[in-house]
Amino acid sequence: MVSFFNVVQLYTAYYPIIMTIVWIMGSWVSGLMTNRAMIKGDPQVKVTVLLAMFNEEYTISTALNSLSCLTYENFDVVIVDDKSEDESVTIVMRWMTAHPTIKMRLIQLPKNLGKAAALNEAIKVIHADFVLATDADATLAPNSIQQLLASVTNDHIGAVTGKPIVRNRTTLLGRLQALEYVVIIDRIKRAQDSLYGGIMTVAGVISLYRTDALRDVGGFDSAAITEDIDITWRLKKNNWHVHYNPKALVYILVPETLKGFFKQRIRWSVGGLEVLLKNISWSWKQGFSAQTLLLLDMCFSHIWAWFYVMTMTSFIITSFATRTFSLPGVIIFLYVLLFIIMFIQGIRQDEKQSHLSKRDLFELPFYSIFYWSTALMTAIISQFVVIFSKNSNGKWTSPDRGR
Repeated sequence: MVSFFNVVQLYTAYYPIIMTIVWIMGSWVSGLMTNRAMIKGDPQVKVTVLLAMFNEEYTISTALNSLSCLTYENFDVVIVDDKSEDESVTIVMRWMTAHPTIKMRLIQLPKNLGKAAALNEAIKVIHADFVLATDADATLAPNSIQQLLASVTNDHIGAVTGKPIVRNRTTLLGRLQALEYVVIIDRIKRAQDSLYGGIMTVAGVISLYRTDALRDVGGFDSAAITEDIDITWRLKKNNWHVHYNPKALVYILVPETLKGFFKQRIRWSVGGLEVLLKNISWSWKQGFSAQTLLLLDMCFSHIWAWFYVMTMTSFIITSFATRTFSLPGVIIFLYVLLFIIMFIQGIRQDEKQSHLSKRDLFELPFYSIFYWSTALMTAIISQFVVIFSKNSNGKWTSPDRGR
């Protein structure tokens, strides 16, 4: 009879292997489905680029300059300032004066409401067919609107998200995240979209929403700690489809300090757990579906984190007690083999979009360990946060955005 601890050990060893195989196969299917033709987009469709800001004086100019390079014709811009305390508003006003050909509106809120609430205030005055939400530290690729619209293939699609590319790589942590976005995060989203028929969460930094869909779900939840994860699942509950387009690009800044990095990732993990707890009952009542698979995926990852801790604790105790140190050769071989396959696939499907350099690739031996270690720590910490934190809120502070 197989003991409980044998099950724990098997689960710990094979969960990463199974998930990596799923990501590789899903990404392969996604590659077969991707339309490689350049898509011009329908100029009759009106798109509003929506950007909320709070104390963004060091990044807002770069974000605005990227908007002036957009090749889509029928768009305007709405910027909502959530009561910034720096020179953000002055910079935006100066930029608007210098670029009169860009249709832009600045909304200044009388008090700080939080990102989600600020976005909702802006949505009230938007009359476009679609809203492209982005961040004040991001730069959109010139054809990003066309690519996102290309994925809106029917009236049931409520949102489409794009592919973030890390642009600050001055530290080891920045370069590890650059590889993570290309090789792992892109694999995961491709696999979810192609195998499950939808993704776990949109990227708040580049998401095209159908305006009617946003209003159908009542906009963003101002109490959610991660408004992008929350809105994804509220759209799903209202029968809207949410998809991923890896050809719609946005260039982002990531944390380059461990404190900033873990603060960001714990927030993401807490937001995911909140969504899991809110939607597990609804998903169960719907019967077995793509949404069920997505939520089970999240459950399995949190179970794996604790099983890993149990397995490693036992391994360390046994090694000291017996004075022997041995690792499972077959498991390690599978890890390395799948790591190489996933890396090659990620680089090929990236098609040089991320402009990875030899310096970035130097971190290749560390990135897989980096991802799974991060997933382990943030999963466990987020569970304690959700259990012991009485209230969540959508208030924001300026994050670590590297150098």
